[in-house]
Amino acid sequence: MSHTLKHSLIYLACVSALYTSHESQAQDIAKEKDVEIVQVLGIRSSLTGALDNKRSADSVVDSISAEDLGKFPDQNIAESLQRISGVFIDRQSGEGSKVTVRGFGPEFNTVRLNNRTIATIETGEVDYFFSEVNLSRAFDFQALAAEVLSGADVVKSPTSDMWEGSLGASVNMRTARPLNNIGFHMSGSAQARYQDLGEEWGPRLSGLISNTFAEDSMGLLFAVSYEDRKTRLEEHRGGAWSYYNGPTVDSDEIVEFRFPQEMGQSFTIDDRKRLSINSTFQYEPSADMGMTIDALYVDFKRTTMTQGINAPLQFPFFSNVETDENGTATSFVKTFGPVDYRFEEGGGDSETLALGWNGFLYLDNGVSFNADVSWSRATARNDATRLQAAIKDNNPWDNPLAPGSVDDPRLGETSPDFETNIITWENGDVPSWSTSLDLADPANARAHVALTPSIELEDEVFESKFDVGFELDSGAIRGLQTGVFYSDRKKGALPFNSGIYRPNVPEGPFDPGYNSAGTLFWDSNFVAPFDPTDGIQSPWEAINVPNGPRPNMGGRFFSLPVDIFTPVSVAGLLSDSGASFLTSFLLTDKDGYCEAVRQGSGNNDVCSSQARPDLARNVEETTYGAYVRLDLDGEFNEFPWTANFGLRYVETDTSASGPSVELIRIDPVDADGATSGLDYVTTERQIIEKKNSYSNLLPSLNAKISLSDNVDLRTAVAKVITRPNLGDITPNQSFSGLYGLSTRRSNNTDLQPYEAWQYDASLEYYADNGNAFSISLFYKDIERFISESTELVSSGFSHPAFGEIIFRDTTDRNREGGSIQGYELAGLMYFDFLPGFLSNAGIQANYTFVTGQDDEALASPQGLPLSTAPGNGLEGFTPHSYNIVGFYEDDSFSARVSWNWRDQFLVKRTGLAGIAEHFDAYGQLDLGFGC
Repeated sequence: MSHTLKHSLIYLACVSALYTSHESQAQDIAKEKDVEIVQVLGIRSSLTGALDNKRSADSVVDSISAEDLGKFPDQNIAESLQRISGVFIDRQSGEGSKVTVRGFGPEFNTVRLNNRTIATIETGEVDYFFSEVNLSRAFDFQALAAEVLSGADVVKSPTSDMWEGSLGASVNMRTARPLNNIGFHMSGSAQARYQDLGEEWGPRLSGLISNTFAEDSMGLLFAVSYEDRKTRLEEHRGGAWSYYNGPTVDSDEIVEFRFPQEMGQSFTIDDRKRLSINSTFQYEPSADMGMTIDALYVDFKRTTMTQGINAPLQFPFFSNVETDENGTATSFVKTFGPVDYRFEEGGGDSETLALGWNGFLYLDNGVSFNADVSWSRATARNDATRLQAAIKDNNPWDNPLAPGSVDDPRLGETSPDFETNIITWENGDVPSWSTSLDLADPANARAHVALTPSIELEDEVFESKFDVGFELDSGAIRGLQTGVFYSDRKKGALPFNSGIYRPNVPEGPFDPGYNSAGTLFWDSNFVAPFDPTDGIQSPWEAINVPNGPRPNMGGRFFSLPVDIFTPVSVAGLLSDSGASFLTSFLLTDKDGYCEAVRQGSGNNDVCSSQARPDLARNVEETTYGAYVRLDLDGEFNEFPWTANFGLRYVETDTSASGPSVELIRIDPVDADGATSGLDYVTTERQIIEKKNSYSNLLPSLNAKISLSDNVDLRTAVAKVITRPNLGDITPNQSFSGLYGLSTRRSNNTDLQPYEAWQYDASLEYYADNGNAFSISLFYKDIERFISESTELVSSGFSHPAFGEIIFRDTTDRNREGGSIQGYELAGLMYFDFLPGFLSNAGIQANYTFVTGQDDEALASPQGLPLSTAPGNGLEGFTPHSYNIVGFYEDDSFSARVSWNWRDQFLVKRTGLAGIAEHFDAYGQLDLGFGC
């Protein structure tokens, strides 16, 4: 996939603030003691606070801090996190959404707010066929405004008192606390964001009020943020690169190459509105006791509209084929190839509510108690519409032939005079595309696809923990901490749909098990080989073989009213790619198209939806356990050191339900006295429930020794886990296949968690003026991993024509993992040694190197020809990445520019069409101003 997203940020963001109580108190102290009070705010304050958190942490930690109350350094928390070494972010329409740490993707990293799990749901995402229902653990940072936060920590080596669940890192976001900022505070900002590709301005408003009462023993904070963000995304798509080995329309010579089954170009308008409200109440009558109550509410609305054109290329009627040295098509002419107008409308409305209570008590005998209880719930309704109108030549359209008929005169010619698409990759990854079709004439449009799925999602989390601490003074032992914990998480999805229109799909309720690919080809190879002894010399003649395979062409591609289309020129689409595109679209009127399809198909349910409880998925995960942690300190050859050692034991119980069928028997499908296929007779689809349990013992050790006043050396070792994706453990089983090539796909409800031993070492230097430099080494030995794999297993059935029927059984399986290792370099330098205004500038930079080895990696993905082997590397691991941030700040102006770069990496060992998927290297430039 190639896509372009341009945006410019112009911040009109002069923040007004009142610090009346705090300022007068500071001035009084200065007068009484005749000292100077220096208050550092802004970018330098943020960087200093982050370094203080890093150096004082009891494990390997990197931090970011707010520049001031209500003023976070970036527009999105994920975009701030990417400046930390080893952290990469995924973006959605230009906004940071998820984080990857040291090569481990979002599902491997726990994200918490005030050390609590927050329910999370992806807003606006719908799988059109519900083949995948997103019940991910990954936190979506788009749902949380940065203004409500005071900082965030990325914990790369755990301690035993921390919640488990991350092979990568634990991210803990912190909201502001009123008792940390004594007195009355008020701040607000008004910003305007300009997106140049869409030529849209978007407002961003925030405000914060904080005050303390009762001799500063009580505090109340209230923060609110609102943003309306519009972006335009221009995109070229080409996917499912299939293998072809056969003759072409213009030659009987066998040609072997790979080609995309589908490609297209489009633009998307993405509109997001986010309202975040955060409130905190604190009561601490003394330094020895207190309580905190937190409340967070987020309303996130997202709508998207996509218009474009799409070319289905799965039927391989090729000519003039050119390939590169790898066997990948670089140019071809595609005959008998319609072009679809593509209209998609989507979006969703999600709400998140999170409540938390924390209390602490310190006794005079050195015993302390801490309790924390939290609850959060996120709900969303995501809707989608996909309409496609096929554009073909002037050959008859309205022939109501049944699929597979050979009476259509268009199929009787060896070299038919059909429409053609000419596609060439002469300018790089984005191909040039021309067609013989008149795309600006609405009279050429015919109904092709109408899908309107929806899905309701819900995530609910309850957590509680109780800790007891003991201050000790016994040699090197300084403290003992122990505690118990409990968590219960419920996540579910309810799909909606009813009417569906695709001309080759039987009318009636949608069945996700149907085969929409047609029956002429599968795996992009001809069912009937072009063997001269059979008299078959070309793909066209293969269609006319008696009792042979038939294309799903008959269908009902009926006419559409011309007034539901609006011609438009898109001459500037993807202008930076250098490719030559089709520059005329027909914009589609949604309501008009749906009404025309309802009338033409006789299906009044088209473009409507209703609940499908027979497709619902739900999972409940309960964890509970206990931990113990020992804190130590001392001196070694006059070098002070600290350490902590702990054990954490956790039990996990899961109960998951989902749609599934069981195989009863396999019957032959006979036609004209010959067996032409297999019929899989299954039970009716029903919701079934599966349970699983497992336990883990997780030791951890962290140590730090100060080699001087400015240099610290850290080491750490721990056993860590990540539990399986919640959606992957819901029951879901289906059967399909042709001619003895049978397939069973299912989820694995018995999956065990990922497990790894990790080792860390870092050397850190902190200069007196605030400069800092560090080098970190890390190694992870992955003992257990989870990957989707396909194995050949017996179905338990046989047939005279095929013998024993073997399933290609595809599911997620536990297996041995591998290892990753790497290092991180980080530095921060202020230019205070330079003269004049240059002394207000500085630079922050980091570089990460990661390499990995998968012990069970295959040399090539299932032996597929003409495909790039994934090698023995692990999925998601980027060898090289770096971040460079330059900043400037004086009393009235601040600016920040950052460049983030990530090397290419393996996405999936087995992706679409069974071949490995890779992501190209990319960089991103961010620029922001403030006053």
